[in-house]
Amino acid sequence: MSAAEPRTRLVALDALRGVAAVVVLVHHVSMTAPSVSAAYSSSANVAIFSTGWWATLSPLKIFFAGPEFVLVFFVLSGFVLVLSPLGRWPWTPRPTRGAAGARTGSADGTEAMAPDTAALDATARDISAPDSTTPDAATPGDTGSVAPVATVDSPPTEATAPTIAPVHGYDWLAYYPRRIIRLSIPVIVSVALAAVWILLVPRTITGNEGAWMAKQGSPDLGIGNLLREASIVGFTGRPDVNPPLWSLAWEMWFSLLLPVGVILAVATRRWTLAWVAVMLGVSTIGYLLGAEPLMYLPAFGLGALIAANLSTLQARSARLLKRPGGTLVWSLIAVLGPALLIGYWLARPLLSEPWNSLALALRVPGAVLIVATVALWPPVQRLLSGRLLGWLGAISFSLYLVHFPVVVTFAQLFGPEHWWWGALISVPLSLVLAQLMYRWVELPAQALATRAGAAFSASHPRPEAASAS
Repeated sequence: MSAAEPRTRLVALDALRGVAAVVVLVHHVSMTAPSVSAAYSSSANVAIFSTGWWATLSPLKIFFAGPEFVLVFFVLSGFVLVLSPLGRWPWTPRPTRGAAGARTGSADGTEAMAPDTAALDATARDISAPDSTTPDAATPGDTGSVAPVATVDSPPTEATAPTIAPVHGYDWLAYYPRRIIRLSIPVIVSVALAAVWILLVPRTITGNEGAWMAKQGSPDLGIGNLLREASIVGFTGRPDVNPPLWSLAWEMWFSLLLPVGVILAVATRRWTLAWVAVMLGVSTIGYLLGAEPLMYLPAFGLGALIAANLSTLQARSARLLKRPGGTLVWSLIAVLGPALLIGYWLARPLLSEPWNSLALALRVPGAVLIVATVALWPPVQRLLSGRLLGWLGAISFSLYLVHFPVVVTFAQLFGPEHWWWGALISVPLSLVLAQLMYRWVELPAQALATRAGAAFSASHPRPEAASAS
């Protein structure tokens, strides 16, 4: 693998996060059109080739699939967040041979089980969905970076006996304050900004705007509700001040449960397909029962599974591409992912329960295949490596946080008859505000998070470090 390949892969995954954020924006803008909102609520009596049909029941739904692309965010988070801890597995001090080119091993002399993350670590940005912060291992000054697994030029001999140096485990003490601060500060600012928008242009819903706009009326601006929405973890319902924050609750829960996620990811290196079946089965049960933890958390787990088995998957992908028809197989996989992601909508007019719920569950494997395609197929990586998509990836977290009140405000100002004027203003304005949010809130939050994580870790030295001093 060339040195440029990991960088290309991470840029492409970052771009995918930007694409997902734009799709969420387009979805919310489309819902300000009463005909699209009505078709979204019910497929009954939706005329073929009408605006509502194109936006909800045709293959073009992929460009309006906001809730579905939130699952792509979840898979991306699972993939990226576990990379650095996996590179430090096991999380206890272990010897490494000090001679250049020697093998890094565990305490029992076996080779350290690390995925192909060393090159990723040097170039990665945190593409966790929808957070656009830098990764835990790539932050300057961070002590939790991935330990590179060196290759062996020749076995060590008695004449070149290696020196033994400790390789510390992952710095969880730095991780937790870093992650919490990175997510929390932009979220708190977004809630405050949404409240300002609502105060400047009070919601006066008349009932003619459509079912979706009707849900945006009378948001609770009481201090208790604002604090509840800003707390993320304590609120997994639908926020009414800044509704997209519902997904951040699951992002935070997975972030808090990351050690469990990494252990699970390591376990999937054996019986990988069985683990895939189990996680997809759990998510399907979640959709059948309407149990949100079962619906959403397996998506993070499947992303972690891809990360834990990345080297194996890359090798198999390379072998497949060398075979006749390999490109065709990857092309079919690339089409299958989006098809599964919106499969429920394409079949919706024909479905009833429990088939509706089973079709909705297809979103999860669809999101996994989309992320896997971008992570493993070089042609797609090159396609997503443009500068514009890179910029969208950089501002995606901020775009996700700031766009909703802008869309609703201008939809209300122009009314249902002229909803497109609201769209023409709210889309570019959301992008501008996202850039400002990224520059003046998100980046400073990243810097503060890095300093806070390092300070907290330094104030709580590890047992081995304390004994050494």
